[in-house]
Amino acid sequence: MVVGGLIASALPRSDLEDEFVGNASSAVKRRAQAAASQGFDAARTAVEEVYDQAARQAESEGLTTNGISKAAQDIGQRVRHVAESAVTTAFEPAQNNQHSGAHGETHHD
Repeated sequence: MVVGGLIASALPRSDLEDEFVGNASSAVKRRAQAAASQGFDAARTAVEEVYDQAARQAESEGLTTNGISKAAQDIGQRVRHVAESAVTTAFEPAQNNQHSGAHGETHHD
């Protein structure tokens, strides 16, 4: 109904319309425009409320620009520690299992 009112309000008035409905038509158009405006305002308010709530929840979870930056640094440090540990573990047993022979050659157990 609101959409129909918007379409009607966008169309130019005709002589026939003026003759038969005149001021009543103008009043209906104004009401349709007001209803559409109120609908838009209500939708905008609802979207703003949802956005505000989501932003507050994100902030409480630490999902701010600063919080995400700190989390990324923390993850980077943890990954580096895991990688260093893996490299150390991978090469330590190889060094412990090698024995030098009398002529300098290396034997693996």
